[in-house]
Amino acid sequence: MTQRLFGLSLYYKVLIANSALVVLGALAGTAITLDVATMRAPGKGSLYLPLTGLFLVAGLALSILLNAMVLRAALGPLNRLQEVARRIGEGDLSVRAQPTLLADVEVARIADTLTIMLDNVQSYEDQVRNLSGALIRAQEDERQRIARELHDDTGQVLTLLLIRLKLLESQPGAEAVQPQIAELRGLIASAIDQVRRLALNLRPPTIDQLGLLPALRSLVATFAESTGVHVSLDLPREPIALARERTLAVYRVVQEALTNAAKHANAQHISMVVRREGDWLVAIVRDDGRGYLPDAFVGRHRQSSGGAGVGLFGMEERARLAGGTLS
Repeated sequence: MTQRLFGLSLYYKVLIANSALVVLGALAGTAITLDVATMRAPGKGSLYLPLTGLFLVAGLALSILLNAMVLRAALGPLNRLQEVARRIGEGDLSVRAQPTLLADVEVARIADTLTIMLDNVQSYEDQVRNLSGALIRAQEDERQRIARELHDDTGQVLTLLLIRLKLLESQPGAEAVQPQIAELRGLIASAIDQVRRLALNLRPPTIDQLGLLPALRSLVATFAESTGVHVSLDLPREPIALARERTLAVYRVVQEALTNAAKHANAQHISMVVRREGDWLVAIVRDDGRGYLPDAFVGRHRQSSGGAGVGLFGMEERARLAGGTLS
């Protein structure tokens, strides 16, 4: 009983204590009043009992009610501070402790300090988000530049070498080095294929030319061919028009999810579903591989070393910058 009493909130503790004082005071005052009335009017004390009891109950009820109202108004600012702290713990940094007329000076000072701290944290969060967005956009621009150079420069040079080797095969006396020429042609053809695949992974042209859904189909086909993992794909029939940055965000998040499933989960089957839900675009990637604890990788409080969870953090940031969320 004592533990339950001490476990109550401050409001109920003060209310019970004040109510107990009111009850004791009322009982003592009533007893004294009855004693005095009986002394002044002997034999008529019984006439005062019903009326005294009625006034006693009414007075107690009114006193406790007024006590509760005053306490609720006085402790209201503390309750609001508690609610603000709870929402901050849930990650809502936009909440603020609003000043009230009934707030105590110390409570108001705590609320002002908390508001200043939240403003500073919010400002820092905004700066980090802006920097993160700028880094992701710079990364995409660099990917596009490298992919273009690989395709236009490196790919053309390798293709030219392949043509020169083919011409060399027709030269007199080339029969003696025919095996070496054939081996070089095979190596160059493999290098051309690797450069083409690398350029496609860096920045698939289908994203800019055809849109999100064809780019996802191409991604799944290339992924299944290179990894041997079976991927089932469920896409909407109607085309999906998104802004460039949002299209890239969805593509990169799905690409990283597929890579993680094959690289870390050792999955044998992956399913990907993309659908509309009202004004939202939902992309779901499931696999039959080895799982993990999300709290160990995702979130602002990761303490893993060696770069673990960086890919998932990038997925989270891309989804957030596109106006979405990642689960």
